[in-house]
Amino acid sequence: MDSLPSEAWGPRASHDVVVVGGGVAGLSAALTLVRAGVSVCVLERTDYSPWRPGETLSPVAFAELSQLLAPEPLETGGFLESHGLEATWGSERPHHHSFFTNPYGSGWHVERRHLDALLARHAESLQVPLWRSTCVTHLDREGHGWRVGVRTPRGPVELRCEALVDATGRSAQVARQCGVRRLDWDALCSVSVVTGRPPGFQEQHLVVEATPHGWWYAAPLPGDQLILSLLSDVDVLQRHGALRPEGWSALFSTTRHLRERVGTLAVVSQPRVRRCETSRLEQAAGPGWVAVGDAAAMWDPLSSSGILKGLRTGRAAAQALCAALGGNSGALEDYARQQAEEFNRYLSARQAHYTLEQRWAGEDFWRRRLDAPVE
Repeated sequence: MDSLPSEAWGPRASHDVVVVGGGVAGLSAALTLVRAGVSVCVLERTDYSPWRPGETLSPVAFAELSQLLAPEPLETGGFLESHGLEATWGSERPHHHSFFTNPYGSGWHVERRHLDALLARHAESLQVPLWRSTCVTHLDREGHGWRVGVRTPRGPVELRCEALVDATGRSAQVARQCGVRRLDWDALCSVSVVTGRPPGFQEQHLVVEATPHGWWYAAPLPGDQLILSLLSDVDVLQRHGALRPEGWSALFSTTRHLRERVGTLAVVSQPRVRRCETSRLEQAAGPGWVAVGDAAAMWDPLSSSGILKGLRTGRAAAQALCAALGGNSGALEDYARQQAEEFNRYLSARQAHYTLEQRWAGEDFWRRRLDAPVE
């Protein structure tokens, strides 16, 4: 992202903070900032229509989402109530965990693009400028602030701001511009198919099943659909041809409980492939910028914490930015340290959970996780 000469910049605007990325983490930051009286603008590269994976919100994640949208009630149109979790992990017998006794209530299944668009509309209702189909083309430091070049459907625009929020997912566009490296712990990848929901999933549970070459999950979606995902390392998936419909279907046929629940699949279309490796930035903040959500760190989907992490890091980053804009020079450094400590706690929990599955300890996928360093 090289600098543009001044004459190449288009119309200009100014805000205290520019959030690059309009997903859950970026919008959590924007909503927290605007409620604190900070002028903020959100740049989103899509119009929220492209496919995004289905998500299962834990009861606590749903409670925090409701709190973020308060005092407006969280409308659950497009959400599907989740009754609990069934996992075949560490033994041949499935283990069940019900949400009915959870003090936060039920969990929920939702399409990610529906959730992101819901948060986007709420931000706009609070007068947050949200520019859809907008890409950052250039970033330049200007004194203690930033000059941001963007390409919008109406042409180029120049923004000036005191600070940036990097909510660009694993690409971490802002952090990379600042020279920060990303550290990877594995090469996990999900390969997903969306199909009609069979009768075996009417009770609306999230179902997880470990297999020799990785693990599967199935989650109901609104509209009588079901998402089926295989998660494994890229080389394992390639070896078994699982990036193609026939290879994916062959591995699905080796599952036990999922195959019984789903039955015979119709012809499988081209699976959707998404990288979801465990990784983090060397540092999650620096002078005039802060990273949130997957830009700061990506956690294994096994943690079921993607939405919750996005909500919490967005809020924490916004609070750190408010403190920094108010003169607290160590606020962003404190945020970065807290994120590093949280990631180390996650690594310990991740290894402990994978260690519960010993049936295929000699297979590449499981061996790598059983032998993985905690830090």
